[in-house]
Amino acid sequence: MRRGQSTRLVVSRELREAVRRRSLWIVIAIVLAASTAAVVLPEVLSSGRTHYDVVIVDGSSGLERQVRAVATSLDVDVDLTRAGTVSEATRQIADGKADVALVAADDPTVLAKEGRADGFVATVQQVLGVQSLAGRLEESGLSEDEIGRALDASSARVVRLDADDGSRQASAAIVSTVLYLLLLMLMSQVANGTAIEKANRISEVLLAIVRPGALLFGKVIGVGIVGVGTLLCAVLPVIVKLALGGDLPVGLGAAIVGGAAWFALGIVLTLTTAGALGALVERQEEAGSVVTPLTILLVGSFFVAQSASATPLGQVLAILPFTSTMVMPARIATGAASGPEMALSLALGLGAVLVVLRVGSNIYARAIVRTGRRLKLSEVLRSS
Repeated sequence: MRRGQSTRLVVSRELREAVRRRSLWIVIAIVLAASTAAVVLPEVLSSGRTHYDVVIVDGSSGLERQVRAVATSLDVDVDLTRAGTVSEATRQIADGKADVALVAADDPTVLAKEGRADGFVATVQQVLGVQSLAGRLEESGLSEDEIGRALDASSARVVRLDADDGSRQASAAIVSTVLYLLLLMLMSQVANGTAIEKANRISEVLLAIVRPGALLFGKVIGVGIVGVGTLLCAVLPVIVKLALGGDLPVGLGAAIVGGAAWFALGIVLTLTTAGALGALVERQEEAGSVVTPLTILLVGSFFVAQSASATPLGQVLAILPFTSTMVMPARIATGAASGPEMALSLALGLGAVLVVLRVGSNIYARAIVRTGRRLKLSEVLRSS
């Protein structure tokens, strides 16, 4: 049997077994539900507009226009009413019938409950102060044109730095979390599957039909297809939201599209290594411990991608194989990744794939047929 035919035979076997497992469908359902919730809930929670009931005492029509203009700039709704006295306005606030009261008298005052509508209160406080200043300038004998020129001073320019930083960090956290959970699940599945086949002598039966390399690579490809399918289930709600004209967190789309190459590299590197290490054990219970170095590497990469992807450490780990799988998509989401850095990371990743495929297949071929005890990696590498 040719190598390509052998590999396809093992891939189809892995896919059939995966489809039969109830745990796969449970994971897909959880991923799909979580992704849908992450896409829908922000829209639902932010759908309501803020509304303020404002009472004006002794205010002119110009004050009302300015308050409405402030509400428009803050993207809030206001309902303006008038009160004859300060005590009446105070009573309305105490009874919960009003949120803010503006007293445009000789002593301009803003009334509001403690901790309520602080941003709106601070803005209308400035409006009320300008109105009071205009009144005093008019009493001093200035004309309307002179008052207008005096108050028409250009406002200080506001420059927002990293305005989308929070949204980009959220995108990096989402992408790295999904990749971490998928790679951890697929890695454990490959290592456990290899250990079970060796412990139950299933691998000996399969090796009579296919070569060791085809057996390893077929398992990696089959499990990888399952992982990609699960990832597509997570991306599906995002695609639907985009098709309906919805907005996504800044950087999430770029991280999904740009990070696909690193996810593919991560599947090949991680699963091939896990399959080779799984062939070293004698019992299934030992599979978890033999892939501990890979698990530590994944956990460390996950924490860097979550909180330090834009740091020099993140830049280094985004270039190195294995760690770049999660760190580089996170850097793409935050906008920290550069073109040369991405090209170098891909080049090193492809080179690592060639090495891991060669070394991993050799380890697997030597270890899968040796039973009776748990093997050490060093003695397998030394064996001819």
